[in-house]
Amino acid sequence: MKTLAYVLALSALAGCGGGGAVGATPTADAGVDAGSGVTDVGATPIDTGAAPAETYPAGPYGSSVGRLFRPFTLTACNREGDEAQWRFDGPDFFTSQLTVLVIAAAWCVPCQREAAQIQAQIIDPYADRGVRVVQLLVQNTDGSAISPATCRSWVSRYGITFPELMDPMFITQPFVPMTAFPANVIIDRCGRIRWRQYGSETGLTSIRAAIDEVLADPRYPNCPANE
Repeated sequence: MKTLAYVLALSALAGCGGGGAVGATPTADAGVDAGSGVTDVGATPIDTGAAPAETYPAGPYGSSVGRLFRPFTLTACNREGDEAQWRFDGPDFFTSQLTVLVIAAAWCVPCQREAAQIQAQIIDPYADRGVRVVQLLVQNTDGSAISPATCRSWVSRYGITFPELMDPMFITQPFVPMTAFPANVIIDRCGRIRWRQYGSETGLTSIRAAIDEVLADPRYPNCPANE
């Protein structure tokens, strides 16, 4: 387990920090990794034997690798009508192999760099492999709660085609300790967190390596029968 000082140092180098939390803060659970370092790879082994679930698994939920991810419903600024209320556990969850969740703030420069790379580095290469990408914007450039105007501007600026969600109440704060934006999380189709990392890098190489590892796991996409 890396020390808190190491997290702070790496966050300063690779990610954004220091922005204040906006709105309500969810209650932390035993799986929160506030001091786990840049990358959380302490996964609980995933058993084989059961087919992928047809309904999203019930809790208990957590935020550390190996725990079940709590689903949410948030507004997508680049969707219309019923699709604007985007559910994590909607039908596309069950037709995807995994979900890459990116949590960002508009003021965060590493978030901007990452947003500019997602289409070329993740969407296009994994288009036929069932990889779902979702990004959440938490704050505007001044640190205030994300607004629809900022979200739409972000979508236009980076040519985003995947769901761009607004999280003005910062319900995903357990995944962004010390506002270390961007936070990247991989959740498999069993609803289990397989990987976490803070910060961004050229080529998004760590995210791509983690995606490849999950997709190549011979136990996957089978889900654990019991925990």
